[in-house]
Amino acid sequence: YCTRGPGLPVVSKRSACVVCSSSGHSKQWLMGFRFSFTRYVIPSLDRSHAGFYRCIVRNRVGALMQRSSQVQVAYMEGFVEGERSQVVSQGEAALISPPQIHSFPRPGITWFRDGRKIPPSSRIALTLDNTLVILSAVAPDAGRYYAQAVNDKNGENKTSQPIILNVESDVSECFRSVWLSTLTTDSTELFAEHPQFVKEPDRHITAEMEKVVDIPCQARGVPQPDIVWYKDAVPISPAKTPRYRVLVGGSLQINGLLPDDTGMFQCFARNLAGEIQTNTYLAVTSIAPNITAGPSDSAVIDGMSIILHCETSGAPRPAITWQKADRVLASGSVQLPRFTLLESGSLLISPAHLSDVGSYTCMASNSRGIDEASADLVVWARTRITNPPQDQSVIKGTKAAMTCGVTHDPSASVIHRHIWEKGGAAIDVKSSPRLRLDSNGTLHLSQTWSGDIGTYTCKVTSVGGNDSRNAHLRVRQLPHAPENLIATLSSSERRTINLTWAQAFDGNSPLIRYILEVSENNAPWTVLLANIDPEASSVIVGGLIPARSYQFRLCAVNDVGKGQFSRETSVRKVPKMEKKNVLLNSIEVAAYNGAGQGVYSPKVTEWTLQGAYQIAFRKNSSSITSANVDVLNPSARQYTATGLKPESVYVFRLTAQTRKGWGEAAEALVVTTEKRARPQPTSHPVVPQEEVQARSVLLSWEPGSDGLSPIRYYTVQYRELPDSNWTVHSASVNHEASSYVIDKLKPFTSYQFRVKATNDIGDSEYSEESEAITTLQDAPDKAPTILSVTPHTTTSVLVRWKPPPEEEINGILLGFRVRYRELRYDRLRSFTVRTVNSPSANWAELTAPYSMRNLTESSLTQYELDNLNKHKRYEIRLSVYNAVGEGPTSSPQEVFVGEAVPTAPPQNAAIQSSTATQLDVTWDPPPVEAQNGDIQGYKVQYFDVLQLDPKIFSIEISQSKCTFVKSCSGFNEIFFYSTAPSAPSFIHFSELTTTSVNMSWGEPKQRNGIVEGYRVVYEPCTPVDGVSKVVTVDVKGSTPLWMKIKDLADGVTYNFRIRAKTLTYGPEIEANITTGPGEGAPGPPGEPFISRYGSALTLHWSSGDPGRAPITRYVIEARPSDEGLWDILIKDIPKEVTSYTLNLDTLREGVTYDFRVIAVNDYGYGSPSAPSPSISAQKVSPFYEEWWFLVVIALVGLIFILLLIFILIIRGQSRKYTEKTDSVNSKVFSVCSSSRSPPRPSPGSLHYSDEDVSIKYNDLVPAESSSLTEKPSEVSDSQCSDSEYELDPSRQKTHSFVNHYISDPTYYNSWRRQQKGVSRPPAYGYAQPDTVAEQESRPHPPPLPPIRPVSLFSSYFDTFGMEI
Repeated sequence: YCTRGPGLPVVSKRSACVVCSSSGHSKQWLMGFRFSFTRYVIPSLDRSHAGFYRCIVRNRVGALMQRSSQVQVAYMEGFVEGERSQVVSQGEAALISPPQIHSFPRPGITWFRDGRKIPPSSRIALTLDNTLVILSAVAPDAGRYYAQAVNDKNGENKTSQPIILNVESDVSECFRSVWLSTLTTDSTELFAEHPQFVKEPDRHITAEMEKVVDIPCQARGVPQPDIVWYKDAVPISPAKTPRYRVLVGGSLQINGLLPDDTGMFQCFARNLAGEIQTNTYLAVTSIAPNITAGPSDSAVIDGMSIILHCETSGAPRPAITWQKADRVLASGSVQLPRFTLLESGSLLISPAHLSDVGSYTCMASNSRGIDEASADLVVWARTRITNPPQDQSVIKGTKAAMTCGVTHDPSASVIHRHIWEKGGAAIDVKSSPRLRLDSNGTLHLSQTWSGDIGTYTCKVTSVGGNDSRNAHLRVRQLPHAPENLIATLSSSERRTINLTWAQAFDGNSPLIRYILEVSENNAPWTVLLANIDPEASSVIVGGLIPARSYQFRLCAVNDVGKGQFSRETSVRKVPKMEKKNVLLNSIEVAAYNGAGQGVYSPKVTEWTLQGAYQIAFRKNSSSITSANVDVLNPSARQYTATGLKPESVYVFRLTAQTRKGWGEAAEALVVTTEKRARPQPTSHPVVPQEEVQARSVLLSWEPGSDGLSPIRYYTVQYRELPDSNWTVHSASVNHEASSYVIDKLKPFTSYQFRVKATNDIGDSEYSEESEAITTLQDAPDKAPTILSVTPHTTTSVLVRWKPPPEEEINGILLGFRVRYRELRYDRLRSFTVRTVNSPSANWAELTAPYSMRNLTESSLTQYELDNLNKHKRYEIRLSVYNAVGEGPTSSPQEVFVGEAVPTAPPQNAAIQSSTATQLDVTWDPPPVEAQNGDIQGYKVQYFDVLQLDPKIFSIEISQSKCTFVKSCSGFNEIFFYSTAPSAPSFIHFSELTTTSVNMSWGEPKQRNGIVEGYRVVYEPCTPVDGVSKVVTVDVKGSTPLWMKIKDLADGVTYNFRIRAKTLTYGPEIEANITTGPGEGAPGPPGEPFISRYGSALTLHWSSGDPGRAPITRYVIEARPSDEGLWDILIKDIPKEVTSYTLNLDTLREGVTYDFRVIAVNDYGYGSPSAPSPSISAQKVSPFYEEWWFLVVIALVGLIFILLLIFILIIRGQSRKYTEKTDSVNSKVFSVCSSSRSPPRPSPGSLHYSDEDVSIKYNDLVPAESSSLTEKPSEVSDSQCSDSEYELDPSRQKTHSFVNHYISDPTYYNSWRRQQKGVSRPPAYGYAQPDTVAEQESRPHPPPLPPIRPVSLFSSYFDTFGMEI
């Protein structure tokens, strides 16, 4: 519903709007909400919107405020009273008053009895206040009466509770006057007459500076209207501006007019009947143009925008023209591409090109003169990233370097800043010793791990522009061990085993192959298959030997190396085949003699020899070919050679034999000498990255010289970085070893290692230290310590804990896991019988399985576990987890859920004074649903309000009534405190954007004491990125009743809850809100860009999609570049504007900011634009504060003083010449003394007075106050001009020093004292022709002879335009 014009009331229940009609103006409403071009729309109207509204219209001339419009909201609540009874004696008049109801406007009342409408009659009537009157009540009048209220504005109707009328048989007199007086109640209305103007000002008033002007305004009405004055829609306060005075009758008087007095003046006349207004425009004229804020030397980035400021004053308003050299760039009639003349007079260059370098001049002119100012513009080449970071793939534990090379304008010392981000979050290089940032922007990451995987962004910010580039880092590592390796005997082929497995994590690098190893009859592991297809998940192993047992293990290989082996398979034995013994001989022995052979002995069977060792040694010489050879028993493991020669070198060869033959020989050189020494250190030990585990590493080295003595063992030491001492891990490493597994290390810890060798002579020096390596993460070793588990509500408990020590976490803590389950038994009261249905079961779970909640916030130390069942006992455990896995769970903690602190205060508290020193306090228990258990007692607090620092007394009782006894005199007031206040009255949301919202609330209806603060809790209704973050904010004090939330996620529905606190927190009120633009809201504006000028920043953008309704305004958000929280900076920017200038004083100096723009229409806030390039709020000092400018001013002043001294010397010489001339022509002087002008005074006697001249030339030059006051020169009347001067009338008239300049107003302008920091036009400006014409029209005194020094002096100033 819309009014036809300002001043009309509006009554509605849904929405309202007020029309604002004007021309040539922009519009602004005094209250918030949405508005279109000429309408102010209030959607979702409620009672809080009732009030008066005004419309302000503006343009460059000024502002006007229209008459107010009243919005009245129609509403109707329910009847306040309940059912009641009324008794009247038979024959008396029954007066039935309607129950009280809150409604606007006043509703119409209709009476019903027993469901039927009661029509008026001679015996039944309705009074003015809707009271039902029944004359001479009789028994049939008894019954149930109802009052129906109807609001004719919104159509609502309500029916009251029944009013039961009982008519008794007792008859008494009926006093008709009772109801007749009610029917004829007098209602006296106040008489008021609408204001009318008696005298109004003209629509346009022109006045001169420093004059006094009266603006008439008189009105009449009943009561007499009050007169209120406004200038440009701002109330005029004579107390603040003494030059403004409201005269008797209402007229406004302004003394000493100034240029700032130009504008729109409004006179409002108001009384109870309404208001009227009239207006006028006051123009202060006769002001020469003056550039009050000229352009300053500026620099801009190529492709960006720049504004050269030029603010002027003058009357009439000066015309602005911008020039570069002799080329006009922009004016009222000329505008070249890329150059825009703004309304303020400033010049917008968008976009700037490198060719725009040069000097720019702003020229302001009007009928009174001209003024100009210039500045130089420098255009910088944009700062760019020329060596951007590249996508990389590195091995875990190694280093990664992300480059970010920058080029910038070579002619400027541009300081740029590198900012690295990972996944959109800024990287703090100082937070980890693994990170390092070079001065050239390169980011180094050492000891890389899987947590470093992601997209990295390099952002470069500088005054020369901003740039950013992205690159992805991939960290490769050894593949994990294959899982579920299973070996099964083949059912189809003999001597064959089938192997199957599940592929595991490939370490972020494609697998190359699998390696299968086998152990036969518990023999050492050997490679069986070294090149299994990486895509395979099974393999068949054939050709196995019967009757032998086999175990297998498998590992994966990628380009990083070989990963860990899987778990060994269970032992699989190949079935036996038919026995075939291999015999060396079957022996039978018989004796024989010359007669022949005897009888054989019984057979003897011997198995074949399975193997033997053969050792051979000789001197290491080419001339010796023979060797000593011995065959050793297969069980031999040692051999002693004797008969060797000292100081000789021998070669020993050892060969093994089986039934298949001899194997390859092993050789060794042995020196028989006594000249032995300590061994040399081993080579630099190394730890291959693929051999790094969480608690062990494989250390490898190359042996050094043994010092001609066998190495007996090695000693391995380690130390924990950065500051631990060296510790011996093992002093008995096998002398033949060149690698060693160092175990019992701490996970996720950096170490260094070193090795020394020992022979029979002694120890070697320790080897060089290995490179620092970091062990892998492992599952945590310790659980958190649960400090307490306490009931919080009837369905929730609060768990508090202490996390385990950092060294027990074994990695980076990612979060906590809460496990809880309901205990389905009661240890103290009864038993629960459960049936086990399976007859073969030998165990049963007596308790429910655990439920789990994952908490991803690693800094938590408490958590509210909610949604539990009331009156149940729960068991709670807690654990931590990192990237590898979960640690052990804590000891279980039991808690009973169902009884907690009451969350509502006692009700219906009342105080009654029984004596002068005693008060009785009564109350009702809290609501049942808020008691959270059995109420055991109450606490009452009271204090003396007359004391400056009152002491609070507490009383604990177990009943609903107590008595206070106070014996001191003067005790006259006691406050009653219940346990908690009621819930806040409402929650309201405003200024909803994609990441923020303004939340406000109302005070509790029952405060029950002094409100100490509020607790606001909000959380997303569904997890955001797997995280459900609960935020609690405590607001101290009873005000303010609002807060700004800025850390929300876009498009997420949040639940907000708030409760008030006195002595404790009361019940809460909650509401939901979804962030982001609503349906029909505007789209994002174009990406903004920033131009900077001095201490101001100008933000430019382009309009986007308006949505389903026209854009009504724009909002600018800002954030510090290193914080990431957006906040509204500027709220109400008119919809026609696509740029905004803000002063750096509104920002924190030295902080870098990002900006973005949001469009607003009737549907709400739209999507924000892309962020602007970051810009620093660093102020630039103006040029007039620079040292070089002060030096130049000092030099100019010195030169001026020297010139003045020179002129005075010349002037003194000319005086002598004048005296000679006077003596020669004395007779002539005496004759014309009556018509000659006064002589030219000397400079020393000059009187420079603004006041004398301003009277004569007041119509040409406005007078100004001046401190230059001197006495007038005493001039003789007997002096006159030389007669020879009159002989040449065509010659230019030359005056004395004073007359020559005072007679010309143009020169007078140059003499006048100037305002500080304000330049004046030269003496030969545009106003000179008019001044000369006026000068010639006036009578001149007779001219004096020409004086050369004076003409030189005037020509000097004419030439250089200097001012005195």
